[in-house]
Amino acid sequence: MRLLWKLTAASFLVPPAFFVVSGRSLGELFDLARAAASTITDRSLEQVPTEVRDKKLDHDLELQRRRLTDQKVSLQLSRREIGELSTQVDELEERAARRKRLLGEALPVLEQATQQSLAVVSFAGSEHELAEFQRQIDVLLAEEEREQRQLEIRRAGLEKLTTSLAEGEAALQEMEGALIAWQQEVELLRTRREQAEFEGRTLEIVAATQANGLAGPTAGEVGAEAEALRKEVGRMEAENQARREALPGAAAPQKLSRDWERLERLRAVQAAAAPAVTPGAAASERASEATAAPTATDETQRRF
Repeated sequence: MRLLWKLTAASFLVPPAFFVVSGRSLGELFDLARAAASTITDRSLEQVPTEVRDKKLDHDLELQRRRLTDQKVSLQLSRREIGELSTQVDELEERAARRKRLLGEALPVLEQATQQSLAVVSFAGSEHELAEFQRQIDVLLAEEEREQRQLEIRRAGLEKLTTSLAEGEAALQEMEGALIAWQQEVELLRTRREQAEFEGRTLEIVAATQANGLAGPTAGEVGAEAEALRKEVGRMEAENQARREALPGAAAPQKLSRDWERLERLRAVQAAAAPAVTPGAAASERASEATAAPTATDETQRRF
């Protein structure tokens, strides 16, 4: 066990020792180690399947959405605190206003009592001893000073919270916009990736087709099947033609067709052999053809 520990320690200490001996600093060794680790990490990430990277990206987006939700909750709490602080400020301002009116009304009473050396004063429809009245005025003045300080503190806090809330809402809106933009970009990139994969497969098929054509055992099988189908169709058509000619009523239409074809060929030969004639000669020729027609008919009957 000790030998194993010694070998392990030596394997860790030998490279730094060589660097020191060669006159290089240990910082350069650490930089090389960091670069090697970064390269290995990048290659490892490149070998990670696409599904894993997609799930990690979805997880990161979900984490950002949760953070955005937490920030919205925090801002909502801040709005509630601002509302409560604003209510407290309003209450302090109302009390201060009532107290100021009361002290303002007590001022002439005290002035009169001081000038006339009165022992009893009349205030708010009731009689008060001067000493008791002065004690109550002192209490009101102390309360005025205390609540005035509180009012100033709360006003300053309300102003800061309002400013912070506005900045937070702006930052939250910017964060939400950035998150939406990231989501849209991720969806767009995934769509483009799918299209690129489909296009790549299509280009591979086109390239293979242009390079090899219909080659390989599959093409040979297709050609053999096509040739067999061609022979089968020819055989079936020949059988149908033989059956059609063997029918009893098939001879008459064929004979009429041959007679009509014979007449058309004779007309074509006659039209090609006849010379150009004048209108008068054409009339005499038609008359001679009419008289000679029976003779041609008789000649035809004698031949056949």
